[in-house]
Amino acid sequence: MTPDTVLGLDIGTLGVKGVIVTGDGEVLARARLDHSVSHPQPDWAEQDGEARWWGDGVSVIQELLATPGIDPARIASIGVCGLTPCLCLVDADGRPLRPAILYSDNRALTQLAHAQAVLGVPLTAQAVTPKWAWLAEHDPEAVRQAWWVLSSHNYVVHRLTGVASMDYDTASIVGGVFDARRKAWDASACAALGLDVGLLPPPRAATDVVGGVTLDAAQATGLRPGTPVIAGTGDTFPTIVGCGAVTPGDAMISFGTTGLLTLTTRPLEMAAAGPHFEAEAEGGAVAWAANVLACGRLLAWYREAFGIAVVGAGLASASGTPDFDLLDRCAAAIPAGSEGLIALPHLMGRRTPAPDPHARGVFFGLTPAHTAAHVYRALLESFGFAVRQGFDPIRPRVRRVIATAGGAASPLWRQIMADILDAPIEHHPQASGALGVAFLAAYASGLVGSFDAIRDDWLADPELTLPDATTRRCYDDLYRLYCHLDSSLSAAFAMLPSTHD
Repeated sequence: MTPDTVLGLDIGTLGVKGVIVTGDGEVLARARLDHSVSHPQPDWAEQDGEARWWGDGVSVIQELLATPGIDPARIASIGVCGLTPCLCLVDADGRPLRPAILYSDNRALTQLAHAQAVLGVPLTAQAVTPKWAWLAEHDPEAVRQAWWVLSSHNYVVHRLTGVASMDYDTASIVGGVFDARRKAWDASACAALGLDVGLLPPPRAATDVVGGVTLDAAQATGLRPGTPVIAGTGDTFPTIVGCGAVTPGDAMISFGTTGLLTLTTRPLEMAAAGPHFEAEAEGGAVAWAANVLACGRLLAWYREAFGIAVVGAGLASASGTPDFDLLDRCAAAIPAGSEGLIALPHLMGRRTPAPDPHARGVFFGLTPAHTAAHVYRALLESFGFAVRQGFDPIRPRVRRVIATAGGAASPLWRQIMADILDAPIEHHPQASGALGVAFLAAYASGLVGSFDAIRDDWLADPELTLPDATTRRCYDDLYRLYCHLDSSLSAAFAMLPSTHD
């Protein structure tokens, strides 16, 4: 039998998603398994790589393969993407030595300042190198035993193939130690930080086949031994591909755990191997415009903590939390602008427009008339305001806007975003990062010949949300206030009690 399908696996912050797709874009199987993030201390964010990344990934693969009509022998290749950059130390047997430290963790601010001073390059708190230096101080035994430093998808690819690798995009955001021009690690930069460059795996193109599924991995998952696995990449580029934002002028808004705004500046096919996010002159094809650390996580936090107050205990699920559709219906009854209530969404700090790891969430304008539903709607609107900070500067270059990831399934949230941005927004329910990395696997294996296929064939006829002119005028006034609050509270944030070294 000639292999004619691909498998895509997305290791997300709040869950693992998988798809099996034919070369012409027909989705034959879908599976998802939710999980959570551990916060053992304020500003810390960790996950168990063995249980959450590999274990949940195995469960999702098994569920995909159990779908009627799915034959592992038909899978031509496998792509994996995931949350990044993360710091997962693994031993010589490929097992994690400790919980992985996630991109949203802010524990290593002292080491971050030192790394920036030593390397002379701007870094944010998401970088791996300061956290690696933090571990060298606080858990030196784990660093001493480490064999590799991997991110989430690199770890899963390693478990599938036995081969350690790191794609160019992930390497470029480890933190000042990757030379994108040479596509090689910078040993001198590592040495300057006191880090062992030998722990960093060989850099590879995202579409490179790094190996085949091992016998052990085949027994664990049900995959066919030897099935090719590409290096994959962080979840952003597959999410862009997976919503069809492949043409210059396509802006993607990801309503994921982290919220993102990107602009495609060159045909993505020209940068399929990566790095994808370098400047155009250096071969890249995607520009960053906004990064909102708490997007889907913001709503998940609110639902768990306060959701019953919105809908009433009688309407909550058996778990005690209402579903997001019910929360949306309550928020839709609140006027645009939440009757003067404004939220800042910085639960885990701010990345854009100006990085500030001290920034925190804020509600401004509360009155006795505001209800829990007002608060929820204000959170939805806060993401729109944060995205607009990055959208206005690129507006002249934007040809179309595509919404994707979990929160984009909400018609209310898409309408709020369209009104705040004053821009039509496209959405395809089938779009996902898992679909995007499956497409990269199909492209690498020759099942598809052009990136146009995902826009024109895999994702035809998207839904369209048009802005409402009356609502937009209300949001224009509140957006100016949002920006004033966001810029003026930096000094106050810095006065909050520190939880860092």
